[in-house]
Amino acid sequence: MKTQDPADRSLALAPPQLKWAQTVHKVINGNIEPGIPQTKDSSGNWNTFQRANTSGVLIRVGANGTTDNTYSWAGIGVGININHGLQRQPIGAHLVSSNKDLRIWLPITPTSDIIQIAPSDNTSYATIYIF
Repeated sequence: MKTQDPADRSLALAPPQLKWAQTVHKVINGNIEPGIPQTKDSSGNWNTFQRANTSGVLIRVGANGTTDNTYSWAGIGVGININHGLQRQPIGAHLVSSNKDLRIWLPITPTSDIIQIAPSDNTSYATIYIF
């Protein structure tokens, strides 16, 4: 089911209600993007993302020793510092995809500039959503 675009009835809604209705319309119709893929790494996976219309960012982390990603794991259980650019303290990080069985965690409290993420397997590639 799709909603009718509230802008079609813009004369009937006051500006604050119109803005709210347009936001709800956008969510219901599935136009929420966590990130827009930009470039791929040597394995053919997206490794850079443009920030889209959510308040988080997608980050690609490569296996230990790889160089085709901005970030790569240092070691098993060793956190890496990621400059997230959110300009606020993130709530957390979600593993979006990986090429192996992987668990991630935050060994220290994130700041408004950096989040530290540690892996259970440093030979895996991962895409992480920081929100």
